[in-house]
Amino acid sequence: MTKNPEDDKIMSSSTLDALLTALSVDVEAFALCEIAENVRLIFPPMDVIEVHHVLEGTLFLTVGDDDPIEAPAGAMVIVPPGRLQYLAASKNAATSKVSSDVLLPVRDGMVILDATEGAGAVLRIACGTVQADPNGSYGPLDGLSQPIAEDLSDAPVVSAAFHAMLKEVAAPEEGAMALTSALMKACLVVLLRRHLQSSRETGTPPSLFSDARIGRAIAAILDSPSTDHSVTSLAREAGMSRSAFARDFRSTLGVTPIEFVTRIRLNLARRLLVSTARSVETIAADVGFSSRSHFSRVFRDHYGTDPSTFRRRNFLGFTPPRDAF
Repeated sequence: MTKNPEDDKIMSSSTLDALLTALSVDVEAFALCEIAENVRLIFPPMDVIEVHHVLEGTLFLTVGDDDPIEAPAGAMVIVPPGRLQYLAASKNAATSKVSSDVLLPVRDGMVILDATEGAGAVLRIACGTVQADPNGSYGPLDGLSQPIAEDLSDAPVVSAAFHAMLKEVAAPEEGAMALTSALMKACLVVLLRRHLQSSRETGTPPSLFSDARIGRAIAAILDSPSTDHSVTSLAREAGMSRSAFARDFRSTLGVTPIEFVTRIRLNLARRLLVSTARSVETIAADVGFSSRSHFSRVFRDHYGTDPSTFRRRNFLGFTPPRDAF
């Protein structure tokens, strides 16, 4: 079957839902950045995803040697791991400051990066670092290859969520990490949804995948995880040779195609175990495992416990019927 080139630019609503549902993040750190008119704040490369939400002013963000990204108040930007960043309130800032050099002692529970040099801040940014997929299952940020920036000033939920995160970090209570992670996920879902919509409107591939061909294979798996996927069938979906597909897939996501299929199935099974009363055997079949015993063995290897025990500890509804185990 010949692939339509437009397929690279289109993502079905079911795949979009699957992508956003799979998103799971842990907030590693959170800070308030204050920058003066003539100062450029340098963020050295880190091995986590960095998130910026512009509270006041206009951010000019340069990532590596790329052209600056102009982000107005209300905008949100995410930057892939391992990228050098320059944050400034103008394109021609004359003074540079490294983030570690302007880190103030915690103020009322809040980490402050003060790059104002005693002058007033014209740019204020809520900056966070997040670790994608702490449970080891796939999330859309796993394939992030380029910064994503969108003006979300018309999405009040994002502004409210970031202000709530700032307040929570300033005076943390029990459950602060869980709450900030949930709020960050909500913001990222809004950002990614807007980005995917913008990509569709402009006819450009989303920045979630470094290679749209790999994206097609990922979409096929997310759309139908129970299908009997193979490296050959997924390579055909991507329009690549089997060897090139296997090599590029592993380079993009750090796992083989079949390991990825298994992780997607386990992630779906985990959600079904805690949110439905379907039997373990039914769930195993629904997500694509050949038998309950195979499912239980793989699930235990991945999550450290068998499906029935996991369900008893985490079930979100009423006590499931006895035969659900």
